[in-house]
Amino acid sequence: MRDAPENKRDKIIVAANPFSGSRSNRPRVGRLVAALEKRGLEARVAWSPGERSALLGDAGLRAECHCVVAAGGDGTVHSILAEDLPGPLAAMPLGTENLFARHFGFTRDAEALAERIARGQVLRMDLGRINGRFFALMFGAGIDAEIAHRLGRWRTKRSRLRRVNYLSYVPTIVSAFRAYRFPRLELVADGERATGRHAFVFNLPSYAMRLPLGAQARSDDGLLDWIVFERPGRLDLLRYAWALVRGKHLDMEDVKHGRARRVHIASEESVPVQVDGDPCGTTPAEAEVVSAALRVVGPVA
Repeated sequence: MRDAPENKRDKIIVAANPFSGSRSNRPRVGRLVAALEKRGLEARVAWSPGERSALLGDAGLRAECHCVVAAGGDGTVHSILAEDLPGPLAAMPLGTENLFARHFGFTRDAEALAERIARGQVLRMDLGRINGRFFALMFGAGIDAEIAHRLGRWRTKRSRLRRVNYLSYVPTIVSAFRAYRFPRLELVADGERATGRHAFVFNLPSYAMRLPLGAQARSDDGLLDWIVFERPGRLDLLRYAWALVRGKHLDMEDVKHGRARRVHIASEESVPVQVDGDPCGTTPAEAEVVSAALRVVGPVA
């Protein structure tokens, strides 16, 4: 008997989010599909989590999958990490911040993205895992998580998800700034302890509005970078923000930071937690790094 020929990996699974960003994503995804077809690649598009799971669970499609594309924002990338991906991940940045796509240099230009998907190298990156849930970017506990929780409630208040832009954050930030009570947190990183009022753990050096909060983090070092801001109150929060804008926050005496493989955050009262910018319950939170866990479509060689 002759061996069966190896399956040609020419199928692309596009997990598209119709609600990310400030405008319709369907025309942009349609242009990507056309650009992929020009390069001999067949795209299958899923517009809902159910459709996405069905495509990713199709054994025949998995065997021929060249890569998976997250067409949306960072929330779309984050949700895909929960799936068993049959190929490397690419991103079409259609959200508000697009931190994952920005870090790896992905573009929404359909022709350029299709060319990268067709001919790009495959890179390996670490993932974080918090309470059993993978994340690519970071997680935080404190006022930034309070903002994420408030925005999440605003988005889901109606029967359909509301679209988010930068202006959407303004009333949410103002209300959180007025109401937040700055509970005390304790962070334990590979046995090292730090206490404070805001805690962040980074896998990638990316944060909203291009602020250099976790600028020293690397996606391939097998470690998570952690930062704790010690003092409570609105005046100290403004002081931290001013130092952050200038990239001086890690030089402050009341800001502790380090690297670790495992991080635990606890508090006496429940403190909101955000993961990759989306609400994710409350403390306690237990996170670890999973080295080289994700394949990513890299630039063209």
